[in-house]
Amino acid sequence: MKHAVIIGAGNIGRGFIGQIFSEAGYEIVFLDVAASLVDALNAAGSYPLELVDSASTERRIIAPVRAVNGRDADAAARTIADADVLVTCVGAKALKYIVPNLVAGVRLRAAGSGKPLNLLICENLMDADAILREWIAPLLTEKEAACLGLVETSVGRMVPLPDKELLEKEPLLARAERYGWLPYDADAWLGDAPDAPALIPYSPFRFMVERKLYVHNMGHAVTAYLGMLRGHTFIADAIADPAIRVAVREAMTASARALAKKDRADLDALIAHGDDLIRRFGNRALGDTCERVGADIPRKLAPTDRLTGAAGCIAAAGMRPVWHALAAAAALVRYEKESGDVIVPAVRFTELTGVGEGDYYTDALAFHRRLREGAPLETLIAEADGMLARYGVV
Repeated sequence: MKHAVIIGAGNIGRGFIGQIFSEAGYEIVFLDVAASLVDALNAAGSYPLELVDSASTERRIIAPVRAVNGRDADAAARTIADADVLVTCVGAKALKYIVPNLVAGVRLRAAGSGKPLNLLICENLMDADAILREWIAPLLTEKEAACLGLVETSVGRMVPLPDKELLEKEPLLARAERYGWLPYDADAWLGDAPDAPALIPYSPFRFMVERKLYVHNMGHAVTAYLGMLRGHTFIADAIADPAIRVAVREAMTASARALAKKDRADLDALIAHGDDLIRRFGNRALGDTCERVGADIPRKLAPTDRLTGAAGCIAAAGMRPVWHALAAAAALVRYEKESGDVIVPAVRFTELTGVGEGDYYTDALAFHRRLREGAPLETLIAEADGMLARYGVV
């Protein structure tokens, strides 16, 4: 039986990647540093996965499964070296910590079979392949590096944590929406194409990465920051709020228009994708929270990330990123509340986004001031419409 080695046994690892490869006939081998989770997976040899929507729940058992402790460097290296396919889904912040085990495993692979090993990178991080390559290249010989394919993916499935009561009953339980496709960079894959039906090759892949970040992740973030502003706990409640739904749809449409112009992509397909995402955000069975989706504000306001990166793409297309500026202002208000920040808003905004001039900067700070004045969201939406009416759109 083939082995799919998944670095990270968290939400995406168990709630998405494990299913993809288990249903393709692979044994699932998790590599994780949480000893209790490793022990529990080894004791059970499987784990339950529930695919949920607002009307139903489908339960599946993912097996066979085993796990290896990533703190055992020798065992981790051997596990990586013996993999038929390798996947990382540890979270963008933790990606650098997999480098020592990855390098050791690739060295063993090169010294042994020398067969290509593809690493599917399942992280919400722009240019994750280039970042990983920069970290590992100085540590490998040319021959060793040639064994490893660094393959970007676009993770579209939403997999929040189950609530505490469910986890107390079943600590290994994962719950996810039904969406089950994983596009990957066809040009980066080494050797024969993977034999997993849910893996979808795509080229050129940059468009798919930007679509995920600037439509999906961006729309999710807008929902979360405006949701918290309005006092909503759950994403499903936030997207059901008519004012938030308007802002999210407008932001997604602006991103879609910019990507269609930049990449000569099908605008209707992009807008339909956004419409589908809005419906998926309304999946109450997921129990996803605005706080979880909106966490780590500095990363999500960063220059190439979901809000600021999308705003730059929109500006480059000759449009005004009004809706992204509104969400960025709400994110800044939340950041100030969470951190007790007293820095001048303009200074903090530039520090977080890398932007110190232009429409996005000006509009975000204007919306921030209006939010501080207590202006309701409906008023700000009307003001955003007024801006676009005055300045026009392309």
